[in-house]
Amino acid sequence: MGTRTAGGRPAPPPAPDSPQDPALRYVLAVGAVSAGLTLADTGHDGDTDLSPTGDPAEPVVCDARARTVARSWGIDVAGEPEESGGPGTVVVLVDGLGLEMLRQRRGHTPTLRQWLGRRETATAGSGAGILTCRPSTTAAALTMLGTSALPGTTGMVGYSVLNPRLGPALDASAVPGPDQVLSLITWKGDNVPSPRSWQEVPTIFERLPAGSAVSIGPTRFAGSGLTEAALRGASHLGADRLEDRPGLASGALRRGTPLVYLYVGELDKTGHKHGWLSEQWLTQLERLDAAMAELARRVPAGTRILLSADHGMVDTDPDHRIDLSAHRELVRDVVAVAGEPRLTHLHVADGDVDLAAEVAQRYRRVLGERAMWIGTRQQAGEHLGVLGARARGVVGDVVVAMAENWVLVDPRVHSESAIAMPGVHGSFTPAETEVPLLITEA
Repeated sequence: MGTRTAGGRPAPPPAPDSPQDPALRYVLAVGAVSAGLTLADTGHDGDTDLSPTGDPAEPVVCDARARTVARSWGIDVAGEPEESGGPGTVVVLVDGLGLEMLRQRRGHTPTLRQWLGRRETATAGSGAGILTCRPSTTAAALTMLGTSALPGTTGMVGYSVLNPRLGPALDASAVPGPDQVLSLITWKGDNVPSPRSWQEVPTIFERLPAGSAVSIGPTRFAGSGLTEAALRGASHLGADRLEDRPGLASGALRRGTPLVYLYVGELDKTGHKHGWLSEQWLTQLERLDAAMAELARRVPAGTRILLSADHGMVDTDPDHRIDLSAHRELVRDVVAVAGEPRLTHLHVADGDVDLAAEVAQRYRRVLGERAMWIGTRQQAGEHLGVLGARARGVVGDVVVAMAENWVLVDPRVHSESAIAMPGVHGSFTPAETEVPLLITEA
């Protein structure tokens, strides 16, 4: 007989958490069902693909699956949707807060330290961490959170991709340059697709009853390209100051909105500019901790708070920057460069599969242990999830994930500020892919 819960129901199986099925993709869906809401079906529900490992993989999380995962996380959601619910749920997404980063700086976070300790106790030693997607970058991870679909399904496969108006293949005369790429964060340019047409998977918010969710974050995020692609469907409450967001969350809950999504981007921005080991980053971490204490104090009693992050971060330096344009063997046959310095998409002339395999082998030889993984587009689904039509059109012919704190840059494509950035992410290291999952009740 299997293990049973105290209420007599069979205990749910452990929540999924692997590079092919990262638990971050369940967080917003779990937040919705924990708030008493029901996820509507989508055209992807019930579809089952075989992942690159051969295991069944659902493109999006259905309502029943979200409830099973919620119970495995210790959230008591009844079997029937109408039986569940409570005062409401706040899902907090902290941009750029890796689990190891929080653990190393937990002495500066009395509130988060307490939540972390509770989670570690509740999970009986299995820890307070989960995995984000690969690549460990905001465009991919926020879209996975917002839709529950992997990057291979959404096409949000990096910070930037080859502009689909130019591809999927370029001829041998093309030279890498910034005008070739589409940023999936800014969506700027005169010849770019709309975010909604690019990313067509319905969001969690679109699958909920109208008016049942709000998002809180900087005012400029309302209607932004990334919001439209990843998190459309919730009304937006703008608050440029972190300290103003807990009050907006509390007000929304008290007005009867059951689900609140609260975004915190200050740590990521500061980490990119100064590095996460800097005093400036620590100041932002302390601000976050104070804001979470205020959030727990102000929301209605019994409100559930789920806090997680889209990725972690590593600090790099000039000694760990490789300029691909300065290496003849790395430049040869590469006609476009996209992605980011920790996870680079290389496009070869005419999209030639045999040439891509040759370039991948050459990069393995030149980079050696400075690269964590190098593969072709045909192999990339092992990390990004099964590649749908959108992803197949923009994933590089060769993909390079860097090891330790190495970065691969190209001054023909990357700005000086991007090249000089001390805090970086995007690759597959634990520092970048392991993020916290803290669950508490006010």
